[in-house]
Amino acid sequence: MVKIAFIGAGSLVFGKNLLTDLFLFPRLRKNLVLCLEDIHPERLDLIFRYVKKFKEDFFDDQNISIEKTTNQKKAITDAKYIINAIHVGGLDAFKLDVEIPFKYGVSQAVGDTIGPGGVFRFLRATNALKSILQDLEEVGLNATNKGLKSILLNYANPMAMNTWYCNTLLPDSTIGLCHGIQSTANLLRKWAKLHPENFSFFCAGINHMAWFLEVRYRDPSNPSGIWKDAYPLIYQTLETEPSKGEAEKIRIDMMKSTGGYFMTESSRHLSEYVPYYRKLPNFKEKFQGKLTGVLGQADDYSMQLRRQGRFEKKLEKALKRPKLSAKNSPSDEYAPHIINAMEGNIPFRFNGNIMNTEQSLITNLPRDCCVEVPIFADKHGIHPQGGISLPTVCQALCISNIMVQKAAVEGALEFNKEKIYHAILLDPNSASVCSTTEIYEMVEEMFEAQAKWIPQF
Repeated sequence: MVKIAFIGAGSLVFGKNLLTDLFLFPRLRKNLVLCLEDIHPERLDLIFRYVKKFKEDFFDDQNISIEKTTNQKKAITDAKYIINAIHVGGLDAFKLDVEIPFKYGVSQAVGDTIGPGGVFRFLRATNALKSILQDLEEVGLNATNKGLKSILLNYANPMAMNTWYCNTLLPDSTIGLCHGIQSTANLLRKWAKLHPENFSFFCAGINHMAWFLEVRYRDPSNPSGIWKDAYPLIYQTLETEPSKGEAEKIRIDMMKSTGGYFMTESSRHLSEYVPYYRKLPNFKEKFQGKLTGVLGQADDYSMQLRRQGRFEKKLEKALKRPKLSAKNSPSDEYAPHIINAMEGNIPFRFNGNIMNTEQSLITNLPRDCCVEVPIFADKHGIHPQGGISLPTVCQALCISNIMVQKAAVEGALEFNKEKIYHAILLDPNSASVCSTTEIYEMVEEMFEAQAKWIPQF
């Protein structure tokens, strides 16, 4: 039996894709237990009914069991894989993450990675993450025996801080998974006008700031020929068809500024991680292009507010049909592929977030920070690729974000408010518009406004 626990299964978009993907791997259908957990019974029941119907419509003859519970420990008991997609505080807290900093001039389109929004989202998650790890250690698979232990596959942002915190509390327990690299690779491939089999890449850095150090292609008419640099094809498309890059003006500007290395995450995300963009008076006019509601203050929060309840209605509507839509192939979300690789001993390569132990993975980033590197998964576990060195400009930009993460993780572990202030003091976006005093006042206001979610402070 293989048991998978999904903590925060009410995160409906993640839940729908990840859980239905698992059914598409024959090895996993032999004896699979899916246990869905969430503290919100209504959302939990909705995703449970959807996944159960998907199983009944297409895989009713397979040995798959689907359970639901609001009891986290019950969900994790004997689970080999725990998937985490929690967001503590929800939209109420998210609103404070973006509105309070804006009073001090700090604009965030998303606010879930670093900066004031990312740091306080992380602080709200720490008690829940600690609880998950305690359950994993006490009742997870092989908790009291030797052998391969349970693994936590974290999807919750802020990815680097959450993964760093978890692996500090329980070493080698957690892998952070993000779909930014897959989506960016697909974007570059389309700009290069290539089919997947003729396109390859090598990407490394930190979450939401990983760099495509190599992008390669082969001539479709000569499959045995050498692989060549695909960046010239990308530049050619952007020069001859500028409309293709309308949505990514900031990332394209950063690529040109860093010597030609494209980076993960969208332009709206990137704009928050560096000091160059969001302070400009004509920021949106210069970089938004024809798109609206993307780069502006609190655009992600506003979008989620507008869409509130829409996905639930979509699932309810689907459940009324005689049969759900078929799914012929899994999405590019990593978790199901990793689980299949580990259960079937079929090696799978992905980019994941893991600790830079002894500075062995990315040699010119800080020792024991959280990095995002290529990793192989197989029956023996997780095998990250090491010995990577970033170009100096990529190294420096990553370090500017890593130091925010480091101060925040230390502050969370020590219950030290001053280190949380230091984390946001070091944030490039906040520092570009605020004095030290203003940052201190902003942090104090956020602590006061979010006290109910971070009682440990």
